[in-house]
Amino acid sequence: MSYSLDTTFQNQVIFLDSQNAVKKTVDGDGEYLYTFEHPIILPVNCDMLLSVTDAQFANTIPNVTSSNNQISFSVPTFSKFFTITLAEDDGETDMVYSVSEWLSYVNAKIIIEAVGQFTLYGEFFANNSKIKWFCNYPFSIINNTNYPTTCMDLIGGAKNHDGSLKYVSDGILLTSVVSPSYHITMPSTVNFSGTRFIFLKFKNISVNNINSNGVTDNAIVRIDNNAPYGYFIFYRPMEIHRFLMHKRVIHNITFTLTDTKGNDLNIWSADAQITMKIEFIYKPKLRSMEEGTIAYELRKLAKISKLNQGEFEGDYNPETNSFE
Repeated sequence: MSYSLDTTFQNQVIFLDSQNAVKKTVDGDGEYLYTFEHPIILPVNCDMLLSVTDAQFANTIPNVTSSNNQISFSVPTFSKFFTITLAEDDGETDMVYSVSEWLSYVNAKIIIEAVGQFTLYGEFFANNSKIKWFCNYPFSIINNTNYPTTCMDLIGGAKNHDGSLKYVSDGILLTSVVSPSYHITMPSTVNFSGTRFIFLKFKNISVNNINSNGVTDNAIVRIDNNAPYGYFIFYRPMEIHRFLMHKRVIHNITFTLTDTKGNDLNIWSADAQITMKIEFIYKPKLRSMEEGTIAYELRKLAKISKLNQGEFEGDYNPETNSFE
C-alpha cells in the first residue's frame, strides 16, 4: 500500500547502534533495548509510519546451539543407549562447526561411551554430501524423551511431508543394514551453513506481518544471510515497506534477531546497526464499511430527489436527458 506523505511534520531517522543500547545481551539471545531521552510523539490527527531502511551486523551466528546439539544411539546387542551432547567444558553450546569438526567431536565421544565393547563412527562422503555411520554390531539412531536427537537438520535426517521427523518405528529414526558391515546412510545431505534467513523483530511494536504458519510474530523484515562466516551482512532493501503504527508515544524500542524457526540468534559480542525511519501522514477520510454492497447503494438512491410531474411534460430529448 502506498501512503501520501502530506503533512508538514519532518521525518525522523533513528540509528540503533548496539553499542548505545541500554541493555545488550552479550553471548546470549541477542536482545537490544534502547530508551529515548526525548520520546517520539505522534502529532494530533496524524498516523505514524515505521520502516527499516537498512541493517548491518557480523555473521558470527553459530550453526550448533542448544536446540540442535544432541544425537542418540542404540546398540541392542549390549543394551546400550547413549546421547552425545556437543558442548564445551564450560557448558557453552553455541558454536560454529564444519561437518568434519562435528564428526570428530561425536566420534571421540562415542569411543568413550563404547568402553571397548563396539566400534561406531561416522564418516562424511563429499561425493554426495552425506554422512554414513558404521558399526560392527546392529545399531540405530533414536529419539525419545530420555535419549533425544535434535540435529537431524544438520546431518540430513528424513522428514515427512508436514516437516516432522520420519521414524522407522517407535523412537527409532534410522536403523542399520548389513552390506557388508552394519551401516546407516543419512537420507539427505548435510547442512552446516546455519540459518538461511534472519528475521528482525520488535518486542514492543506490533506489525501485521505473518509467517508461513499464518501467525503474527512481529517480524518487520527478513534479511538474507548471504555473507560468509566472519563477514558483515548488509541489508539494503530494494523496496522499503512502511507499517502503520497505532502508538501515540514511543519511549523505548527492543529488537531481537531470530532464525527461520523463531529461535533467538546469538551474535556474541558483535555489534548490530539498524536504521529506522518514522514518517507522518494525516488520517485518511473515513468511509462506510458497507461501501459497494447492495444496501449501501440502495441508501444512496433513496437520497436522490424525486422528479415532480412538471418535469415529465414535453418531448424527451435523449441528447440532454430531459423533457422539453
